[in-house]
Amino acid sequence: MISEYNQVKRYLGIRFGYGNPIPDGTYAVPTQTSKGNAFMKMEFKDEKTVGEKNFHLYWDEKLTIDWYSNPKPLFLTESKFAKLFRKIDKVTKYL
Repeated sequence: MISEYNQVKRYLGIRFGYGNPIPDGTYAVPTQTSKGNAFMKMEFKDEKTVGEKNFHLYWDEKLTIDWYSNPKPLFLTESKFAKLFRKIDKVTKYL
């Protein structure tokens, strides 16, 4: 769970700038799983994590296709930012 939390911190730091406040909202954090690329759900309110399903996995960036109960869809698209974050994360994960 620590590595997942660190990944969320890297994602939010790159997206909003390290040290800047995190706007309220639900975020789809790109992550790598044993079955391929997926997204972790993270909800924030008042700069704190809230919600029951934080770290829950989804296949799509809109967080609608559950990773646990659905097979990987054949055609998925990602935002340019998600693709860029995956590249950055691969390089900086172990620094």
